[in-house]
Amino acid sequence: MTLQSSGAITLAQIAAEFGGSTPHSLSEYYRGGANVPSSVTQVPASGAIDFADFYGTSAAITAAVTSSTTNRNASTIFGSNFTANVAKVLEINSGVEVGASSLSNYAINVPSGMGGTLTIQNAGTLSGAGGDGSSSGTGGTGGTAIYIASNNVTVTNTGTIRGGGGGGGKGANGSPGASSNVSGIFCCYGGSAGGGGTGGNGQGYDQSQSGGSNGSPGGAKYATQCNDPGVGPSIIECDAQGIYSNGSPGSAGGAGGNYGVVGSQGGGSGSPGGAAGRYIQLASGISYSLSNSGSLQGTAP
Repeated sequence: MTLQSSGAITLAQIAAEFGGSTPHSLSEYYRGGANVPSSVTQVPASGAIDFADFYGTSAAITAAVTSSTTNRNASTIFGSNFTANVAKVLEINSGVEVGASSLSNYAINVPSGMGGTLTIQNAGTLSGAGGDGSSSGTGGTGGTAIYIASNNVTVTNTGTIRGGGGGGGKGANGSPGASSNVSGIFCCYGGSAGGGGTGGNGQGYDQSQSGGSNGSPGGAKYATQCNDPGVGPSIIECDAQGIYSNGSPGSAGGAGGNYGVVGSQGGGSGSPGGAAGRYIQLASGISYSLSNSGSLQGTAP
C-alpha cells in the first residue's frame, strides 16, 4: 500500500510498507538496500535521509505502459526483478492498447519463473489476435489477450480485455451432377461439384473481421459417344433423355467473429466456426485472482 503524500509519516508505517528487522531505524531504508527497491528513486541511496523522502512511496516495483504497443512480456519489462521476491505492479494506462501481433503471441505474457507477486492494473485495452478462416474445415480459434504461467498474479481490470474472434468455417461443397448413358452408346456426364468457400477471418489486433468467400460454381455437364469419345459430344441424345446435369455450386464460407465471438459455421451445413479466444489463459496448474469492473470479451480461463 502506497504511503501518504503529505502529513506525518512514522517509522512504523515505513516498516509496515518496506519490511525490515526490529529495532527499526531509517538507516535500514536506503534505496537499493535490503528493503527499499532501487526503483524508489526519491529515497536516497546514502547520506542524509528523512521521513519526508518516503512520501508517496511503495515497496512495489511499478512499470507503466504509456503508449500503444504489442507483445509485452513481464519478464522483459521487470528484468531481474521478475524473479525477485518483491511485489510488482504493471499499469496499462487509459487510452493505451496492447495487442498480440499474431496467434503465437499475447498482448501480455507472464511466463513461468516469477518471484514475489504481480498485479496487472489494466485501464486500457488488451487485445488478442484473430482466428483465421478455414479453407478446409473448422475455423481457427481466436488468440489470447493475457497468458499467465506463474502463480501469485492478480488482474485488476477497469478497461477492456478481449480475446480474438474465431475464424469462419469452410462452406459445404456442392454436389456433382447426375451422370448416365443411353443404351451404352451415348455417355452423359454430370458436372463436377463446386467447392465450398473459405471462411472469413476473426477480428483481432492483427486483422479485421471479414465475411467468408463465395463457393465456386459447379462444373458443366457434357456428353460424348461412349465407344468413340473422339467423335465428339452427343448432346442432343443426352438432353432428350434428361438424365445428366450440371454440378451444384459450393456454399459460402462462414463469417469470422468479432472480438470474443465464435466464428460462423460455413454455409450449407459446412464446417463449424472457430472458438473465440480467451481473455485470460492459464498454464496448467496455475491460478490467479481477478477483480473486474470493465469489459471481458471471449472465453474465460
